[in-house]
Amino acid sequence: MAGMLGLAGLAGPTVAVQDEGGGRGGSPRSTGEIGAVTNPAFVTNAQGERVPEGDELVFDTGPVSIPLDRFVEADDQYDNTLFPSLNDSRQLVVKPPEGYTRGTGDTDYDAPWPPLRWSDVAGTGGTASVGPMVPESSDGDGGTRITIEVENAIPNAQYTVWVVKFASLKDPNDERFQDNPFVSPAGNGLVGFHNLGQKFGGPGDSENAFTTDENGNGSIDRVNEGGRLSGVPGFNPLGDDPLEDGPVPFVGESEDYEQSEGQLNRIQSVLGMEDQISFVGAYHYDDQTWGVYPGPWHLNQFGVSFVFN
Repeated sequence: MAGMLGLAGLAGPTVAVQDEGGGRGGSPRSTGEIGAVTNPAFVTNAQGERVPEGDELVFDTGPVSIPLDRFVEADDQYDNTLFPSLNDSRQLVVKPPEGYTRGTGDTDYDAPWPPLRWSDVAGTGGTASVGPMVPESSDGDGGTRITIEVENAIPNAQYTVWVVKFASLKDPNDERFQDNPFVSPAGNGLVGFHNLGQKFGGPGDSENAFTTDENGNGSIDRVNEGGRLSGVPGFNPLGDDPLEDGPVPFVGESEDYEQSEGQLNRIQSVLGMEDQISFVGAYHYDDQTWGVYPGPWHLNQFGVSFVFN
């Protein structure tokens, strides 16, 4: 389950959102710049010692998240073609071959998938906007509109976007939290994550996915509803029903937080009511999406964090 750790998104740029009279969380719409993840806990060179440089190959420090056979039925094409090549070199990240198009027949995976180099991802940019709030309607309970526009990412690539929750610690100066990579500079600890957009449908459903064009540009616009978090970070145990139980905080215990235990396990429909929210873009180098979990063989490639004051 180490692959989930990358969803902390700590390496992305941070936007401090001030209250401008529109209630906690500031103005109706806040925008921040996206940046590539540059944390060696998530992406490394071949030796696993540091972030790559220049044209060095990119390796994923934790390519597998959870036992997906509990949620998703096997895909024959996935199992018989792309899966074995990735399994042979699990941590080397690959990118689509030149001219790759998906869904056009049985030859999609036949061409060799070249290795990904740091120069392919280091210049990834774009913007992420939070707000405005979409009111409750007959179609749903409302939520916060999220718009992600990414530029200069991997061309013709499959991405998903994840909403990562941090919450205020009662005492961020506690020695247990010093030098913890999952405690943000604002004194917030990592709690859990959720897929952008709808919370639950069928096990394989996902509306947090988008693909980039031949120039590496892409976008996604979704309303993020409130609800129970789906992600259990790190090695915390899954409950009897992972879609209903948990999560528990990755940092410390529930009593270490200002929010109640019930609040910690949920995300607000108004994201500005949270202490800190990160948006992390995961590149799926197996070209698959896995519903409310990131799945295996994903690289947490870009992110941005909003701290709400």
